[in-house]
Amino acid sequence: MARITLSGIEKSYGTTRVLNGLDIDIADGEFLTLVGPSGCGKSTLLRIIAGLEQQSAGDVAIGGRVVNQIRPSRRDLAMVFQSYALYPHLTVQQNMETPLRLRDLNGWERMPLVGAAMPGRGEKLKTLRGLVRETAETLKIEHLLQRKPGQLSGGQRQRVALGRAMVRKPVAFLMDEPLSNLDAALRVHMRSELAELHHALKTTFIYVTHDQAEALTMSDRMAVMMEGDILQLGAPDEIYLDPVDRRVAEFIGSPRINMVDGEADSAGRVIAHGIHLKRTLGGAHKALSIGVRPEHLDVLPGGGDAESWPFRVSHKENLGSDYFLHGHVNGGGQRVIARAAPELAAQVSLGQEIHVRPRPGTAMAFGADNRRLRFAEA
Repeated sequence: MARITLSGIEKSYGTTRVLNGLDIDIADGEFLTLVGPSGCGKSTLLRIIAGLEQQSAGDVAIGGRVVNQIRPSRRDLAMVFQSYALYPHLTVQQNMETPLRLRDLNGWERMPLVGAAMPGRGEKLKTLRGLVRETAETLKIEHLLQRKPGQLSGGQRQRVALGRAMVRKPVAFLMDEPLSNLDAALRVHMRSELAELHHALKTTFIYVTHDQAEALTMSDRMAVMMEGDILQLGAPDEIYLDPVDRRVAEFIGSPRINMVDGEADSAGRVIAHGIHLKRTLGGAHKALSIGVRPEHLDVLPGGGDAESWPFRVSHKENLGSDYFLHGHVNGGGQRVIARAAPELAAQVSLGQEIHVRPRPGTAMAFGADNRRLRFAEA
């Protein structure tokens, strides 16, 4: 294992700035996810850590040693790609042996005919095949060792790609959207397998994804990136429940957070779509965005009160254990989504006007610059 420290990492392609001076300290054995929309710079940052890209400024340190001038093969990192990058003409065992052969056998020992006569080669091969067998047993793919990639399912190919990375026992794993080629059900299954694998190996994982569900379910910490900046770095619960920027609040969470227009009067009392939220800010604000997550809106099919919004239902989304009611509040143009239990949603019909009420203490306020505004303590 190794601590990985990024200090002032910048990257530009010509006049286009991709990374804007990023600082991250990744602890030994931590699972850190870089999450953000396409084009935010997360894969570029991962490639800089791996040594596949050279940063324009800043330092990458692994285990306390700056590795800016160290080539990728000497950084002792293993990378798992979105495309798996398996050799189609080799068996699973041969695919997993390849990095060990390149590392442990010299040029003569790797030659097909001459290598067989080299002293000590047989013992080396026995050792590396033992490592392959041990890794295959960990990933439960020992029965696949004699197959070729074309004979494997997507999930099996993913495990082989992981095994080829694991067999070297690197100080850290770098993963660039490794689950994006799998179907939805298999992605969910592989998320739990990767999390269990991380706990078993106790090795540093740096994982890149645009899928916020992967980031929330697997990470010790997650870094939300947009336009070359890290907007927030923290534990998944912290980022979901306490976002510091409107863009973070909107990106993390499915369905996405509801945003409605609001303002604060001269006394700082916050009003959103005609109702007082019983929260105050330090002074007046003419243009606020008030965020309320769908699960924090109570559905009131029987009638409302002074603290609820009239809500006309335009769509009912059935997810089995939950329903999501889509509609508009106070006749406004902003779509709002509220979560409801199936038995409650059954009482509501399309086009019906009901009421929804934000639960006390759950609303968030964001200013015109997207930054979070903190309510005064009640």
